[in-house]
Amino acid sequence: MWGDLLNSVSPGVVATIVALSLGYHFFSRKKVGDEIKLPPCAPGNMIKHTKMMSGDKLPQFLLGLLCELQTSVFQLSIPMRPFSRVFMVGEAKTFRAVLMDSLSEKPPEIYSSFNNTNGMGIETIFTMNGAVWHAKRKAIAPAFSSNQVKRMATVANEKMKQWIQTKLNSTNVDASFDVTTEMTDIVLSAIVVTAFEYEMSAVEKAHFCHELELALIEFTLKSNPMREAVGWFISERRRAFAAGRNLMNFAKKMMDAYRKKGPTHEAYHGFKGSSIRRGKALEIIFFLIASHDTTSFSIAWILLELAKNLKEQRKLRESLGQLPSEALKRVINEGMRLHLVAAAGSVRTIGKDFMTDKNEVLPKGSIVFLLLILLLRNPDIFENPDKFDPSRWEEPTREMLDAFNPFSLGKQNCMGQSLAKAETLAIVPRICSQFELTVEDEGGVDYFLTLKPVGARLSARRL
Repeated sequence: MWGDLLNSVSPGVVATIVALSLGYHFFSRKKVGDEIKLPPCAPGNMIKHTKMMSGDKLPQFLLGLLCELQTSVFQLSIPMRPFSRVFMVGEAKTFRAVLMDSLSEKPPEIYSSFNNTNGMGIETIFTMNGAVWHAKRKAIAPAFSSNQVKRMATVANEKMKQWIQTKLNSTNVDASFDVTTEMTDIVLSAIVVTAFEYEMSAVEKAHFCHELELALIEFTLKSNPMREAVGWFISERRRAFAAGRNLMNFAKKMMDAYRKKGPTHEAYHGFKGSSIRRGKALEIIFFLIASHDTTSFSIAWILLELAKNLKEQRKLRESLGQLPSEALKRVINEGMRLHLVAAAGSVRTIGKDFMTDKNEVLPKGSIVFLLLILLLRNPDIFENPDKFDPSRWEEPTREMLDAFNPFSLGKQNCMGQSLAKAETLAIVPRICSQFELTVEDEGGVDYFLTLKPVGARLSARRL
C-alpha cells in the first residue's frame, strides 16, 4: 500500500513525507534515544522499507533481515504515523506480551483499508476495536460452537469424498491436480454448506474469488490518500467498489436461500449480532474472506510437503489407524510452521512500554508488527528452521510451544481456528490414506496478504 503511494504521488509529496520522517527520527532520538535502549534499525532507507513491506517479496525480505541483523526484533523506517516508531517483532515473549495486553489495539492505518472490500467502507469485526468489537464477537460466538466444529468435520469429509470420486477416481491412471486450486474449491464449499446449507456452483466460486481479488488488490495494495481522493475518476477503483457490492449481493443471496429453505441446524443464529440485513451480509463476507483462503492454502502446503517427503507421508499413513493420530498432529504443526500462510501475522498499536529479551524498549504508542514468519523460522527456537521435519514436535521445547501461535493470541485472535483445524484434520488424512502423493510440478510461491503455493501440481496414485 505505502509502496504504491511512493510510486504514484508527486515529488513534492514524497519530499514532505521524507521531511516528516527525518523530523520524527531527530526529535524522537532526542526524546528517548539517549535515555533507553531501542532495537536496532534495519539497513536501508524509508523508500526501500515501504516498498518491501508492500511487495510480494516481504517474507524473503524479513527472513533476510533476521539473518543479517542476528535479532528478531528491529525497527523499519515506514511513514505510518507522525512521531511513532515501527517495530518488527519475532520474539516469543514479546510477541505474546503485546497480543495479550489489554491496551494493545489494531491500528486503523493498517486495518481500515479492508473496510472497502464490502463496497461500502463500513467497519467489520475484523477492523474494529473497543466495546463495539467486543459486543459483535460475543454475538457471533455461537457460530463456532462445538456442534459447528463437528458439522464442519462431517461436511469437509463429504466434500473430500465427492472430490475424490470426481477428480481422482475418474481415470485408471494417476490423477494430476493443482493442489491450491482444488483445496480452495473444497474448503470454500465446506464453509458455505456448514454455515448456510448453500451449495455454490462452479461459476459462483469462480466469480466470488475473482471479485474478491479485485477488491483486495485495489483497497489493500493500491490504495493511498491521493487515489482515494480521485477514486471515481479511476476505472480500476470504480470496478473494485462494484466487486465489493457483488460480494455483498452474493452474501444476501445465500441468506435469502437459507431463510427460504428454513434452518435445520444452529449455524445461522451465530450471526444474530446484527439486526439489519446489511449487517448480517457484512459479517458473512468477512468470514468468507478470512477463512477460505488461509485454511485452503495451509492444507495445500501440507500436502505439497508430504508429496516432497515420501518417508514422512508413509509414516503418516501408517499412523492413521490409530485415533487420535499423533503423527497427523505433528505433520499439521510442521506444515503450518514452515509455511505460515498469515506470514505477516498481526499488527498492534501498543498502549504501554514493552521490554524485549535483550532489554530493548518498545515505547508506548509504537506500531508493532508481530511477524509469525520470524517467530516460526527463528533458528534460536527451531533447529534447521527451513526443513520440513514433523519429528521436531515429538518432544517440543518450551520455547517451541510458546512460539507456535499460528492463529494469533489474545482477545482478537482468530475466531475460526477451531473450524480451520476441523477442516484440516478431515481433509489431510482422507487423501493420504487412499493415495500416494508425488510432486509433478513444485510450482512457485506467491505472497499477497497470504503466502500460497502457485502452479504446484501433485500426482495421486491409488493405493
